[in-house]
Amino acid sequence: MRYFFPIHLDGGNRGCEAIAKGSALLIGAPADQLFGYCRDVALDRRLGLDRYLQLVPCQRESFVVDKSLGLINRLFHTTKTLEARLLYPYRTFLRLMTPQDIMISTGGDMLCYDDNEVIFTNNLLHAQGMKTILWGCSMGPENMTSAKRQTLFNFSLIYTRESLTYNYFRQLGLPNVCLLPDPAFILPDDPCTLPPCFSGDKKVIGLNVSNYVMGGMRLDGRFGQEVLSLIRQILLKTDYHILLIPHVTWNDGRINQDDREMARLIRDHFAPGRISILDIDVLNYCQIRHVISRCHLFIGARTHAVISAYAMCVPTIALGYSIKSRGIALDLGLDAQLVCNCRDFTPGDLLHSFHYLDTHANDIRAHLQALMPDYKQRTYQIREHLAGLLKRD
Repeated sequence: MRYFFPIHLDGGNRGCEAIAKGSALLIGAPADQLFGYCRDVALDRRLGLDRYLQLVPCQRESFVVDKSLGLINRLFHTTKTLEARLLYPYRTFLRLMTPQDIMISTGGDMLCYDDNEVIFTNNLLHAQGMKTILWGCSMGPENMTSAKRQTLFNFSLIYTRESLTYNYFRQLGLPNVCLLPDPAFILPDDPCTLPPCFSGDKKVIGLNVSNYVMGGMRLDGRFGQEVLSLIRQILLKTDYHILLIPHVTWNDGRINQDDREMARLIRDHFAPGRISILDIDVLNYCQIRHVISRCHLFIGARTHAVISAYAMCVPTIALGYSIKSRGIALDLGLDAQLVCNCRDFTPGDLLHSFHYLDTHANDIRAHLQALMPDYKQRTYQIREHLAGLLKRD
């Protein structure tokens, strides 16, 4: 039995790294039986992903290199359907599969966005009679399209990572849906050298922000002003140091998701001194998790950065914009004030949430410490669902 991860992409999003590593541990198969579609093999090897699964280089559109074929390229992108264009890079990877293999469709929140390759890779394999699993997912009714509804019924198994998505899918009448924590929760932290801001008895607030919550690579949006206001209050009213912790470095020239750029904008907006940036270029996901574990408090936009804080029992605010943030916090029994909706808020909401976090930090930490061992252990129940899937004709 082999397992294929077409939506792995690469560790330029440390969340993709976390899902791949956590999933490999959950499945429990040797690395030579797991295959990840990879756009940056060198990076993934540096992050240690090759110890968990085989890295299969992505299929490039080779004809775009020849300028004399520019017309062909334009025709390809204008006359082919969305399905054909999105499936094109995956064709060689998917051809490696046999009817005895299982496709693991990761990405977590991929169905929270426009119709995409999760749909088309699943439909293709389903038509060929292969087993497919939607793995560690989140999705709300506001994200539904007709194409998503169809493909959800085509999955052999759906593994939801929080109860809001699970309940929604059950209401849709989807069979074979299970509810378990995100696979990244089970990963350990990997001790590494801490940045200088942790020296002495300083208390550090970890802060991760993304272009999604800030409304682009800018600080002047409505929620950007919320973040800046919070930082001003922290610098003025406390002695905390702020460590900006990027988690995604993707920037393909068309879509810029690089958290490092956002971190630099924030750091440069304030006078030097108590704000610094974690250099994640040399750190893998579990090492970043170790740094987060040493923070007194954490505020995060990227789901898998927030999961690291939860897993290490660090009192946390999730800067959410979809069902995933609310659902995970709800399942952990955290107060609704610890999720700040970056798209539907009243000015001052983030500062109010921070005051609650700071005031109740010890209680929140104790709550997570009591809950987390059993919560993490439940994730391994996916093995029972996998065994049941393999018994099906």
